[in-house]
Amino acid sequence: MTRPVADLLFRPRSVVVYGASSDPEKLSGRPLDYLKKFGYAGPIYAVNPRRREVQDVPAYADITDVPGPIDLAVVVVPAESVTAAVVRCADAGVGAAIIFASGFAEIGEDGVAPQDRIAAIARRSGMRVLGPNCLGTFSAGDRAFATFSTAFDDDKERPESPIALVSQSGAVGTFTYSTMNALGLGVRYFANTGNEVDVTVAELLTSLADAPDVDILLGHIEGGRDLGAVEKLAQAAEERAKPLILLKAGRTAAGSRAVAAHTASIAGDDKAFAKILADHGAIRVNSMEAMADAALAFAPGRHVTGRRLTIVTLSGGAGALATDAAVELGLSVDPWTSADRALVGNGLPYFASTANPIDVTGSMINDITILSRTLQVVCGNDETDAVLVVLGNADKGAAEIVEALRAAYASTLKPLFVAWTGGSGQPREQLLTAGIPTYPDPHRAVQALSYVMEPNMPRSEIACAS
Repeated sequence: MTRPVADLLFRPRSVVVYGASSDPEKLSGRPLDYLKKFGYAGPIYAVNPRRREVQDVPAYADITDVPGPIDLAVVVVPAESVTAAVVRCADAGVGAAIIFASGFAEIGEDGVAPQDRIAAIARRSGMRVLGPNCLGTFSAGDRAFATFSTAFDDDKERPESPIALVSQSGAVGTFTYSTMNALGLGVRYFANTGNEVDVTVAELLTSLADAPDVDILLGHIEGGRDLGAVEKLAQAAEERAKPLILLKAGRTAAGSRAVAAHTASIAGDDKAFAKILADHGAIRVNSMEAMADAALAFAPGRHVTGRRLTIVTLSGGAGALATDAAVELGLSVDPWTSADRALVGNGLPYFASTANPIDVTGSMINDITILSRTLQVVCGNDETDAVLVVLGNADKGAAEIVEALRAAYASTLKPLFVAWTGGSGQPREQLLTAGIPTYPDPHRAVQALSYVMEPNMPRSEIACAS
């Protein structure tokens, strides 16, 4: 029985690198190097008719000679040799093949026929095909790194989070992945679908929605022709209560032309795409940074059904900017009516403000207990669904401020985000390490915070962001 496509790509029981090079620095040598370096536990083979061994891995002249069954073949040969390689993989009963090479439908008429032949082979044989024009996949848990991406050239430790990221563009996907790493987030499953001759972003994410070790689904889409598949994905995510965050190109005529030149995709009806996402509570973002920001917002698993935001700030000006951004996104930033307002005021300087935003002023730099006392009241306030703390610079007293924020975060189950602008950046890193969603700008923090508040709100950044 054929295994599901997600199992073949992310949990392969065996991997063959077709056309593997003995040089780990070359594109055709990296997948073998990565599989070994990162500790893939299953059998690894190479197909190279000129060698019996490649990078200390057994090599065979033809894939039909490889001991089977073969779950995954990583095809690293040039474009002109791909079709023959795909035929041999199909003949060998390979479950899925990843094709790295470019030079197919994305180059125009000359590349359409070869890509169509690959599609026909996939349909006839039942072998699943990822690509062409892609950089492959990785599964952090299974250590199956079937990619040539330079994102893994160094040996540094990378965080792993219960997040799946599937991108039609390899660069968009790996740029987003690296941005997430800088926020302390990792990815458990990654795939780049390229020209999508067979496997698509929507199909893979729909499959991963069922994975028990995935909590958040991220995707970048260029082709929008199959809206039925997008709706199936959005429904699957909604039914399983897993946040779905999508970045789609081709909103404009010029963008659609760029998409066609990149992956030969048809951008499709953008308004219909946006409506599907809004109908099912999915989120649409308009940049790689925004996708990483949204992932960070959902990572702690704190969601609320209200839209009442309390802002605590040491800068009245920055607080006002955050307030405008929040209101424009449909959040409520209103003064409290309860006795808690007077209680907060008792711990503030006379020139501070107890209105919302609560302006603790720069006095808190010299007396951190001002911030601690204020947050204690704010986190327990019944008129507050979520909290945003707006700070800046303050490196000298950062250690005490960070500790106060950690204590406040641990004291509540409400979403509590921090915007810390300027300074050395070290306090942001410390807060991120502590698991507190922290952003370098209030507007980014508010945008991200809006995603975890009031789940029935329209989830389109494009529609509501300034």
